[in-house]
Amino acid sequence: MSPHFCKVGKIKPNVNKLLSLKELENRIANFVEDVSKIDLPESYKSASI
Repeated sequence: MSPHFCKVGKIKPNVNKLLSLKELENRIANFVEDVSKIDLPESYKSASI
């Protein structure tokens, strides 16, 4: 394999896009809160059980 095309060890993660654990927990909590506010018709609620 030609080293010309080898990218092992040369690609760095984008640190700006990585989330901290606290930020991830906040996003999940906000998502769960938003989902719980959705008002579904009764026919959907009984069909999902």
